[in-house]
Amino acid sequence: IDSGYRALADAITITNSQFSNITGDVLRLNKEQDDLGIYNAEYVTLDRNVFQDIEGTLMNVYRGGTDESTFGPHVTVTANTIKNVGLGKRNKSKALMTLHGVQVTNILNNTFTNVPAIAIEHTVGEPQTRIQYNQFMDSPEPVVQELFTKGPLTAVVSDNTFSAQ
Repeated sequence: IDSGYRALADAITITNSQFSNITGDVLRLNKEQDDLGIYNAEYVTLDRNVFQDIEGTLMNVYRGGTDESTFGPHVTVTANTIKNVGLGKRNKSKALMTLHGVQVTNILNNTFTNVPAIAIEHTVGEPQTRIQYNQFMDSPEPVVQELFTKGPLTAVVSDNTFSAQ
């Protein structure tokens, strides 16, 4: 799904689906890069899916700017199996997911195998990020950055397991 400039979806929900052997990205929701607090989807949900052998990124969600009048986007990724995703040469971010300025993120109970890092960049407001109860095999830990707020990370990253096959 490749959003257009100034397009806003209320919800994008993918449930109980399988995706494999894709050369591009799965979700490209990063067209609003003029940093006005605008974004392409209010709610993005991936639940109980299988994503395998996908060269591009799983998702790129961008909400720029310092306008705190909006409450989204909200991203939920739960109970998915994600294997060999994001490793292609056209994935310029070199990340499995890039979530820039997302206000509410829940990444829970997933299995990640041989994927690059999840990259989360907190910008304005009081973003709520939970990355918990996931299994990471042959995959790096998620990277969360506070781009403007000084002090400790506000993200909860806990109860995940990391192993090599």
